[in-house]
Amino acid sequence: MRDAVGRASTTRDPTTGPDAQRGTDSWTRRWLAQGIVGVSVIGIVVISAVAILAAGSGNRAEMSRLVFSSVLPLLGTWVGTVLAFYFARENLQAATDSTLALAGREQATPVATVMIQEKDFVVYDLGTSDHPEAVQLSLLRQRMSGIVPPSRRLPIRSAAGNVIYVLHDSTLTAYAESQQETTETLTKTLGDLLSVPAFRELVEAIGFVSEKANVADARKVMGSIKNCNDVFVTSTGQREERAIGWLTNTLLAGVQ
Repeated sequence: MRDAVGRASTTRDPTTGPDAQRGTDSWTRRWLAQGIVGVSVIGIVVISAVAILAAGSGNRAEMSRLVFSSVLPLLGTWVGTVLAFYFARENLQAATDSTLALAGREQATPVATVMIQEKDFVVYDLGTSDHPEAVQLSLLRQRMSGIVPPSRRLPIRSAAGNVIYVLHDSTLTAYAESQQETTETLTKTLGDLLSVPAFRELVEAIGFVSEKANVADARKVMGSIKNCNDVFVTSTGQREERAIGWLTNTLLAGVQ
Protein backbone atom coordinates (compact mmCIF):
# COMPACT_ATOMS: atom_id res chain seq x y z
CA MET A 1 0.00 0.00 0.00
CA ARG A 2 1.22 3.56 -0.75
CA ASP A 3 0.31 6.83 0.88
CA ALA A 4 -0.78 10.07 -0.76
CA VAL A 5 2.76 11.04 -1.83
CA GLY A 6 3.56 7.67 -3.27
CA ARG A 7 5.69 6.28 -0.41
CA ALA A 8 5.27 2.73 0.77
CA SER A 9 3.01 2.57 3.79
CA THR A 10 4.42 0.94 6.95
CA THR A 11 1.00 0.03 8.37
CA ARG A 12 0.89 -3.71 9.05
CA ASP A 13 -2.08 -5.88 8.24
CA PRO A 14 -3.24 -7.35 11.57
CA THR A 15 -4.52 -10.47 9.76
CA THR A 16 -1.02 -11.45 8.64
CA GLY A 17 2.49 -11.60 10.03
CA PRO A 18 3.74 -12.23 13.58
CA ASP A 19 0.75 -10.64 15.32
CA ALA A 20 -1.66 -12.92 13.50
CA GLN A 21 0.51 -15.93 14.26
CA ARG A 22 0.60 -15.07 17.95
CA GLY A 23 -3.17 -14.71 17.97
CA THR A 24 -3.61 -18.12 16.30
CA ASP A 25 -1.18 -19.76 18.74
CA SER A 26 -2.98 -18.23 21.70
CA TRP A 27 -6.36 -19.47 20.45
CA THR A 28 -4.95 -22.97 19.83
CA ARG A 29 -3.43 -23.21 23.29
CA ARG A 30 -6.67 -22.01 24.88
CA TRP A 31 -8.69 -24.59 22.94
CA LEU A 32 -6.27 -27.39 23.83
CA ALA A 33 -6.20 -26.45 27.49
CA GLN A 34 -9.95 -26.25 27.86
CA GLY A 35 -10.61 -29.27 25.65
CA ILE A 36 -8.06 -31.58 27.28
CA VAL A 37 -9.09 -30.66 30.81
CA GLY A 38 -12.78 -30.95 29.99
CA VAL A 39 -12.51 -34.28 28.17
CA SER A 40 -10.18 -35.68 30.82
CA VAL A 41 -12.46 -34.74 33.70
CA ILE A 42 -15.54 -36.12 31.97
CA GLY A 43 -13.73 -39.31 30.96
CA ILE A 44 -12.32 -39.93 34.40
CA VAL A 45 -15.69 -39.28 36.06
CA VAL A 46 -17.46 -41.70 33.68
CA ILE A 47 -14.84 -44.44 34.13
CA SER A 48 -14.90 -43.99 37.89
CA ALA A 49 -18.69 -44.14 38.02
CA VAL A 50 -18.79 -47.28 35.87
CA ALA A 51 -16.13 -48.98 38.00
CA ILE A 52 -17.95 -48.18 41.24
CA LEU A 53 -21.37 -49.19 39.94
CA ALA A 54 -20.01 -52.39 38.40
CA ALA A 55 -18.52 -53.49 41.68
CA GLY A 56 -20.65 -55.67 43.84
CA SER A 57 -22.36 -54.26 46.87
CA GLY A 58 -19.81 -55.90 49.10
CA ASN A 59 -16.84 -54.46 47.19
CA ARG A 60 -18.25 -51.01 46.40
CA ALA A 61 -16.58 -49.23 49.35
CA GLU A 62 -13.19 -50.76 48.55
CA MET A 63 -13.63 -49.96 44.85
CA SER A 64 -14.49 -46.34 45.71
CA ARG A 65 -11.29 -45.97 47.72
CA LEU A 66 -9.28 -47.58 44.93
CA VAL A 67 -10.83 -45.32 42.29
CA PHE A 68 -10.23 -42.11 44.25
CA SER A 69 -6.65 -43.06 45.16
CA SER A 70 -5.93 -43.71 41.48
CA VAL A 71 -8.02 -41.00 39.82
CA LEU A 72 -7.17 -37.94 41.90
CA PRO A 73 -3.37 -38.10 41.29
CA LEU A 74 -4.04 -38.73 37.59
CA LEU A 75 -6.37 -35.75 37.38
CA GLY A 76 -3.87 -33.55 39.21
CA THR A 77 -1.10 -34.59 36.83
CA TRP A 78 -3.25 -33.81 33.80
CA VAL A 79 -4.25 -30.39 35.08
CA GLY A 80 -0.68 -29.51 36.06
CA THR A 81 0.67 -30.54 32.67
CA VAL A 82 -1.95 -28.54 30.81
CA LEU A 83 -1.44 -25.44 32.94
CA ALA A 84 2.33 -25.64 32.45
CA PHE A 85 1.84 -25.89 28.69
CA TYR A 86 -0.72 -23.10 28.71
CA PHE A 87 1.36 -20.56 30.63
CA ALA A 88 4.98 -21.53 29.82
CA ARG A 89 5.25 -19.53 26.61
CA GLU A 90 3.67 -16.42 28.12
CA ASN A 91 6.04 -16.55 31.10
CA LEU A 92 9.06 -17.01 28.85
CA GLN A 93 7.93 -14.16 26.60
CA ALA A 94 7.37 -11.88 29.59
CA ALA A 95 10.83 -12.68 30.98
CA THR A 96 12.42 -12.09 27.58
CA ASP A 97 10.63 -8.77 27.11
CA SER A 98 11.69 -7.67 30.60
CA THR A 99 15.33 -8.58 29.97
CA LEU A 100 15.37 -6.78 26.64
CA ALA A 101 13.76 -3.72 28.20
CA LEU A 102 16.38 -3.61 30.96
CA ALA A 103 19.17 -4.02 28.41
CA GLY A 104 17.74 -1.19 26.37
CA ARG A 105 17.56 1.11 29.38
CA GLU A 106 21.12 0.20 30.34
CA GLN A 107 22.38 1.04 26.87
CA ALA A 108 20.60 4.38 26.96
CA THR A 109 21.65 5.46 30.49
CA PRO A 110 24.56 7.94 30.32
CA VAL A 111 27.19 7.55 33.02
CA ALA A 112 26.89 11.29 33.71
CA THR A 113 23.41 10.73 35.19
CA VAL A 114 24.45 8.09 37.72
CA MET A 115 28.13 8.70 38.52
CA ILE A 116 29.50 10.17 41.74
CA GLN A 117 30.36 13.75 40.90
CA GLU A 118 33.90 15.03 41.45
CA LYS A 119 32.73 17.46 44.11
CA ASP A 120 31.56 14.47 46.17
CA PHE A 121 34.82 12.50 45.90
CA VAL A 122 36.60 11.58 49.11
CA VAL A 123 40.20 11.06 48.00
CA TYR A 124 43.82 11.47 48.99
CA ASP A 125 45.34 14.24 46.88
CA LEU A 126 49.07 14.36 46.30
CA GLY A 127 50.86 17.69 46.27
CA THR A 128 52.85 18.91 43.28
CA SER A 129 56.12 17.73 44.85
CA ASP A 130 54.77 14.55 46.48
CA HIS A 131 55.74 11.08 45.32
CA PRO A 132 53.00 8.46 45.81
CA GLU A 133 55.55 5.81 46.79
CA ALA A 134 56.56 7.87 49.81
CA VAL A 135 53.05 8.20 51.27
CA GLN A 136 52.65 6.40 54.58
CA LEU A 137 49.93 3.76 54.56
CA SER A 138 48.95 4.97 58.03
CA LEU A 139 47.99 8.34 56.51
CA LEU A 140 45.80 6.64 53.92
CA ARG A 141 44.16 4.53 56.62
CA GLN A 142 43.48 7.62 58.73
CA ARG A 143 41.91 9.33 55.74
CA MET A 144 39.63 6.35 55.14
CA SER A 145 38.64 5.92 58.80
CA GLY A 146 38.06 9.66 59.24
CA ILE A 147 35.20 9.63 56.74
CA VAL A 148 31.69 9.28 58.21
CA PRO A 149 30.74 6.57 57.64
CA PRO A 150 34.25 5.12 57.18
CA SER A 151 35.10 4.56 53.53
CA ARG A 152 36.03 1.13 52.20
CA ARG A 153 38.01 2.57 49.28
CA LEU A 154 40.20 5.60 48.74
CA PRO A 155 41.25 6.98 45.34
CA ILE A 156 44.72 8.51 45.25
CA ARG A 157 44.98 11.45 42.85
CA SER A 158 47.89 13.36 41.43
CA ALA A 159 48.12 17.12 41.77
CA ALA A 160 46.55 17.34 38.30
CA GLY A 161 43.45 15.49 39.49
CA ASN A 162 43.90 12.21 37.62
CA VAL A 163 43.39 9.03 39.62
CA ILE A 164 46.53 6.90 39.97
CA TYR A 165 45.47 4.20 42.42
CA VAL A 166 42.49 3.10 44.47
CA LEU A 167 43.23 1.55 47.87
CA HIS A 168 40.51 -0.72 49.30
CA ASP A 169 40.39 -1.52 53.00
CA SER A 170 40.48 -5.24 52.16
CA THR A 171 43.74 -4.71 50.27
CA LEU A 172 45.24 -2.73 53.13
CA THR A 173 44.21 -5.37 55.67
CA ALA A 174 45.60 -8.21 53.55
CA TYR A 175 48.92 -6.39 53.09
CA ALA A 176 49.19 -5.69 56.83
CA GLU A 177 48.60 -9.37 57.58
CA SER A 178 51.26 -10.35 55.05
CA GLN A 179 53.67 -8.17 57.04
CA GLN A 180 52.49 -9.75 60.30
CA GLU A 181 51.07 -6.42 61.40
CA THR A 182 47.67 -4.78 61.74
CA THR A 183 46.38 -1.75 59.90
CA GLU A 184 46.80 0.23 63.13
CA THR A 185 50.48 -0.68 63.60
CA LEU A 186 51.49 -0.68 59.93
CA THR A 187 54.55 1.49 59.32
CA LYS A 188 55.04 0.74 55.63
CA THR A 189 54.64 3.14 52.73
CA LEU A 190 52.54 2.91 49.61
CA GLY A 191 55.77 2.19 47.76
CA ASP A 192 56.31 -0.90 49.93
CA LEU A 193 52.84 -2.15 49.02
CA LEU A 194 53.42 -1.43 45.33
CA SER A 195 56.64 -3.45 45.42
CA VAL A 196 54.55 -6.60 45.88
CA PRO A 197 53.10 -7.48 42.41
CA ALA A 198 49.89 -9.02 43.77
CA PHE A 199 49.00 -5.90 45.76
CA ARG A 200 50.13 -3.50 43.03
CA GLU A 201 47.74 -5.26 40.66
CA LEU A 202 44.86 -4.65 43.07
CA VAL A 203 45.42 -0.91 43.57
CA GLU A 204 45.97 -0.39 39.84
CA ALA A 205 42.79 -2.31 38.86
CA ILE A 206 40.81 0.75 37.77
CA GLY A 207 39.05 1.57 34.51
CA PHE A 208 38.24 4.75 32.61
CA VAL A 209 35.42 5.83 30.31
CA SER A 210 34.58 9.10 28.62
CA GLU A 211 31.88 11.45 29.83
CA LYS A 212 29.83 10.47 26.77
CA ALA A 213 29.83 6.78 27.69
CA ASN A 214 26.80 4.89 28.98
CA VAL A 215 26.32 2.40 31.78
CA ALA A 216 26.85 -0.57 29.47
CA ASP A 217 30.24 0.84 28.46
CA ALA A 218 31.27 1.23 32.11
CA ARG A 219 30.22 -2.32 32.94
CA LYS A 220 32.14 -3.62 29.94
CA VAL A 221 35.31 -1.79 31.01
CA MET A 222 34.97 -3.00 34.60
CA GLY A 223 34.49 -6.57 33.44
CA SER A 224 37.52 -6.44 31.16
CA ILE A 225 39.96 -5.60 34.00
CA LYS A 226 40.84 -8.24 36.56
CA ASN A 227 39.77 -7.31 40.12
CA CYS A 228 38.38 -3.97 38.91
CA ASN A 229 35.78 -2.40 41.20
CA ASP A 230 36.13 1.25 40.18
CA VAL A 231 35.64 3.07 36.89
CA PHE A 232 36.38 6.77 36.58
CA VAL A 233 34.89 9.19 34.10
CA THR A 234 37.20 11.60 32.30
CA SER A 235 36.69 13.94 29.37
CA THR A 236 37.73 11.42 26.71
CA GLY A 237 38.27 8.29 28.80
CA GLN A 238 42.04 8.64 29.18
CA ARG A 239 43.81 7.72 32.43
CA GLU A 240 45.94 10.87 32.36
CA GLU A 241 42.91 13.19 32.41
CA ARG A 242 41.24 14.69 35.46
CA ALA A 243 38.53 12.44 36.88
CA ILE A 244 35.14 14.15 36.84
CA GLY A 245 33.05 11.14 37.82
CA TRP A 246 33.31 7.84 39.66
CA LEU A 247 31.39 4.58 39.22
CA THR A 248 31.89 1.89 41.86
CA ASN A 249 30.91 -1.76 41.49
CA THR A 250 28.16 -1.34 44.10
CA LEU A 251 26.79 1.72 42.32
CA LEU A 252 26.69 -0.08 38.96
CA ALA A 253 25.03 -3.10 40.56
CA GLY A 254 22.13 -0.88 41.61
CA VAL A 255 21.62 0.78 38.22
CA GLN A 256 18.77 -0.73 36.17
